[in-house]
Amino acid sequence: MKDLSLLTWKEIKELDKDKSIVSVVLAPIEEHGWHLPLATDLLEGEHWSRGALARAEEELDAGCFYLPAFPVAAASVNEFYGSIHFSMRTTCTVTREILESLCCMGFKHIVVIASHADPQHQIAVEKAVRKVNRKYGVRAIAPMGPIFMGTGVEEEKELKSFQEEHPDDYHAGWVETASLLDMDPGYVREGYRDLPDTRITDRDMIFRKKQLRAMGAYGHMGSPRHASPELGRMLNENCVASLCDAVVKFYRRSGYEPYARYALYRILPLHLGFLRKVRRAKNRKEKD
Repeated sequence: MKDLSLLTWKEIKELDKDKSIVSVVLAPIEEHGWHLPLATDLLEGEHWSRGALARAEEELDAGCFYLPAFPVAAASVNEFYGSIHFSMRTTCTVTREILESLCCMGFKHIVVIASHADPQHQIAVEKAVRKVNRKYGVRAIAPMGPIFMGTGVEEEKELKSFQEEHPDDYHAGWVETASLLDMDPGYVREGYRDLPDTRITDRDMIFRKKQLRAMGAYGHMGSPRHASPELGRMLNENCVASLCDAVVKFYRRSGYEPYARYALYRILPLHLGFLRKVRRAKNRKEKD
């Protein structure tokens, strides 16, 4: 496994593209409460990506490469202090242009690690992947959206049971806090166990104002106090295993389809420009 950006253009040109896999992490610089760094999603994406590629290299007759992470992502809540977000249009354009550049280099197995679960980000990334695949043939996949929704390797019973006991943990709660505790306890600030629980349902997550209300003065949605390195190990292991499964199946072009379809992609109001198009159609109808 190598950093593609440290190779020369000649070395890249000489790679066997039929046996090369490239991963690209796209995630935001974004607030994660009082206790987690702004780079939380980037750190997770890089950790999962490197872990999955290392395993894929052991299983496949292929060389794996990664690019430095791109701190570009769309989000439904942009007002919170410390966050640097981009529009869905910009995120889609940047993703598409990165993928097109890699396609022009001849790469045929490209995995986008969109390690930010916001539906707007996942949809923008998947839209870019679909556009590139229509133009160049199937060369890219963005499996994180489906993985976040439950596609992948089955979770350990202990983890599954804990999630059932402590649901609705969406942002900087026990899930992400545990994930970073496992990676490096130094990422997590002291006092996370003293932070209050904040609650929001999955249905209310589509409403920006309700998200902001739940985040309150703290910036998290969930229960950071329940986090532990042991839970983080199980979470990260499951994500790495699921991502490796997606990479291997995509490389072989067999059985990868569930990782290529984000369930919320079908919800049109979440898409770029949908409401604007509806208003235009309504205005034209009223003028007629």
